[in-house]
Amino acid sequence: MQFDTYTYALFLPLVFFIYWGLKRHLRWQNLFLLLASYIFYGWWDWHMLGLIVLTTLSTWGTALMMRGDRSGHDKAWATANVVLNLGILCYYKYLNFLRDSFVDFLGLFGIAPDWPTLNILLPVGISFYTFQAISYTIDVYRGEVKPTRDVVAFSVFIAFFPQLVAGPIERATNLLPQFLRTKSFDYNTAVVGMRQMLWGLAKKMIIADTMGHYVDQLFANPYSYSAPDMLWAGILFAVQIYADFSGYSDIAIGSAKLLNIKLLPNFRYPFFSRNMKELWQRWHISLMTWFRHYVYFPLGGSRCGKWRTALNIMIVFALSGLWHGADWTFVIWGTVNGLLLLPFVFMPRKQLSDHASWRELPRCLLTFFLFAMVFIAFRAEGFGHLLKIGDVVINGSWVAVPMFLEALFYIVPFFAIEWLGRRQEFPLELMNMPRVFRWTVYWGLLLGISLASLDFNTQFIYFQF
Repeated sequence: MQFDTYTYALFLPLVFFIYWGLKRHLRWQNLFLLLASYIFYGWWDWHMLGLIVLTTLSTWGTALMMRGDRSGHDKAWATANVVLNLGILCYYKYLNFLRDSFVDFLGLFGIAPDWPTLNILLPVGISFYTFQAISYTIDVYRGEVKPTRDVVAFSVFIAFFPQLVAGPIERATNLLPQFLRTKSFDYNTAVVGMRQMLWGLAKKMIIADTMGHYVDQLFANPYSYSAPDMLWAGILFAVQIYADFSGYSDIAIGSAKLLNIKLLPNFRYPFFSRNMKELWQRWHISLMTWFRHYVYFPLGGSRCGKWRTALNIMIVFALSGLWHGADWTFVIWGTVNGLLLLPFVFMPRKQLSDHASWRELPRCLLTFFLFAMVFIAFRAEGFGHLLKIGDVVINGSWVAVPMFLEALFYIVPFFAIEWLGRRQEFPLELMNMPRVFRWTVYWGLLLGISLASLDFNTQFIYFQF
């Protein structure tokens, strides 16, 4: 089930009314949320529900088997569960990638094994809920979280439908306690949630889907376009994926607010960052927080000297690239982003203000341009496709005007609105305006969403990861 469908438009109100109808019965509320979450996920393929149940029960049981003293006994249980979850993830997401990479390596020595490619269907959202389960296991082992005996509440923590298939990736310290205490309906929180959902849906359907229409044409056949076209394609794709993924996050967070459940922000206006370090503190926050806590810090973080810090950063970004997709282009994307971040390891630290000013816009534009160019590798359909794009950029014509400049009529107003609202969680959060103005904005966005749905309606990009 996707957020931008009539099915979800019927599903969410139904969940809302039944959930609050059970407000005096916490266990029944959680049981209903679990059922709703499984229906939401099973709408794609109910066969894959078994994987979530396996991940849930194995992780919950492992935590109960630990003694809480970080002994060898606890370490063995934690390791076994992490290996199990990573094994499931690797089988579904990386087995064919490893097979193809090994065959290519043997080909360097003239060996050509005839190994078949397995027909494996990648479960939607497996990277997200697997990482959430692993974080719980490690947190329990470290003593940062006490294991819960409430299997229903824990199951909802793993499968909570708004953030099940594309995050944010939540830690148990924030989300799990919310399923262990009674909640009351909060009108103001629900109103803010509705506004956030509306803004997220507008980003997805008006901006992301429109940009995707242009991006697909530009990347389909690079040799049909000029060098400026390919650079413009990178910019359009950066806008597309930001509007798409942050739009999904807004809808997820807003949906949770209707149930008075707080999910952590996943984006904080990353394209208004003044350097690459700040950008990565604002982009896909939940994933980078996960890698910081469970990879970067265990490797030594920044405590082992600058060169070791640089190595740790490169490892994290290479792994984050691989997390996004089973292709070397994703590894290239992650590695290059790590390289762009390295200068900040060796430069003196300078404290930046929370929000960029008008005078800092040139720095924001330069940071955005660098980030967008690296995203070309992310969008490329394999290493061969990336080489074609590189060939066009290096050897293609530089005198042509980029195609699809009409996209600016969407991009400029969109970022102008985001710039004006950059001090809030999302631009519509604080609508302390006359009622006529507010409802004009609401109906204007709904009209734009309706018109956009007539032309384009594509799946959220991050569902494939």
